[in-house]
Parts: sequence; structure tokens; C-alpha cells
Amino acid sequence: MSYQREREEFIAIVTREGLPIDVVRLLLREATGLNRRAELACSSEAADRDRVRCPQAGKLPTSKEANEKYPCLCEYNGSHHDVPRIAVQDWHAERRVQRALQHVNDRLLQSGAPINVQAPALWNWQTEGDPRGYVLRIIPPSYAARNQGKDRFNLDAIGVPNGPSGLRF
Repeated sequence: MSYQREREEFIAIVTREGLPIDVVRLLLREATGLNRRAELACSSEAADRDRVRCPQAGKLPTSKEANEKYPCLCEYNGSHHDVPRIAVQDWHAERRVQRALQHVNDRLLQSGAPINVQAPALWNWQTEGDPRGYVLRIIPPSYAARNQGKDRFNLDAIGVPNGPSGLRF
């Protein structure tokens, strides 16, 4: 299936589920970026050599909010070390997706729609680092019942199509 057709079908499905078009566009954009970086991480030694300081280096974690704002991506064990730049870029992309879907969930909660307190039916997302499939998947509220009791790897989700990466090796 062509990217254009898959993109149009994705837009039709998730807008029917109630996702605003600006969030849909953000998801498509971030899926393409996540996929491009996953391809680089899998097939390029240069991606691993391009390193930057850990975002938590030099910061004193004083609260949960500080740790979310500046994550430790180097698996801190006494001293911080450099991490691949694409890991930091992926973290920023994931935060943008999280904020966008959290905003949609906040509007859903404020609307007064009936929501199960035990298993809230809200928009959710997950990422995978394998560029051979969908790198970004979203889980709409209507999938909550069918995902009840399933583990993270068997959830029904909608894959966000990514555009062509344009990478040539």
C-alpha cells in the first residue's frame, strides 16, 4: 500500500475516533522522525558515535517533575556519561506525542463523558525501536475493552504510518 493511501486511511480512522486533526498531523510527523532515527540507529555506526551529554548531567534531581523535564538516558550509576544524540531526539519526540495526547485526554475528562475509573478509557501510545514495522502506535479509548488484561506486546493499536525516510546508504 502506498504511503499516501495509508496516511489517508489513518486520518479517517483516528478522526472518526475523535482525535483532532492537529494532533493527527503531529503524530504523522513524529512517526516519520522516529522511523528515520530508528533506521539510523540500526544501520549506521555514525549515529552511535555522535554523542551528547546526558540531559540530567549537572542537574540535581529534586523532584519527579525535574526528572521528567531532564531525563537520565545514560542509566546513571554514579557518574553520567554521553548518550547518542538520536536517543535525546527520540525522547523529545516522545514527549511531544505524550503532551499532545495528554491535552486530548484532559479535554475528554473535562467533557463529562463516562469513564471507567478502574481502567480509564483514554488515548494512549507506545513506541518500538524496530523500523521494519510501525514505530509509533496509538490506542484509542474505544480499544480499552478489547485490550483489557493483555500485556504491552499484545495490545490492539493503530499504527501511525511514517513517510519515506529518504536515507540512502
